[in-house]
Amino acid sequence: MLEIFFLIFLSKKIGKIVEAKGRKPGGYKAMLVAFWFGGEIIGLIIGGAMFGESIAIYLIALIGAGVGAAASFGIANNLAPAGPESQSQAGTGLDLK
Repeated sequence: MLEIFFLIFLSKKIGKIVEAKGRKPGGYKAMLVAFWFGGEIIGLIIGGAMFGESIAIYLIALIGAGVGAAASFGIANNLAPAGPESQSQAGTGLDLK
């Protein structure tokens, strides 16, 4: 239950970061949740392989979730501000006006 509240808090925070850069926050919030659970599942697998059955599995899973969240914040923080020209079209030499 505490994880859910933490994810809500983090999703609001990542939303503010990308909105300040002129981007829509929905996809980045979804990325945060996906990276969180993906990291948690990978941490669960690694913890299970390392420790068998113990509380350490859950701790490794939480570390994996933290790594996933940190990765999503790293991506959000390194975004270039949205400009009048889309990033995918920048530098292609095509005049799309």
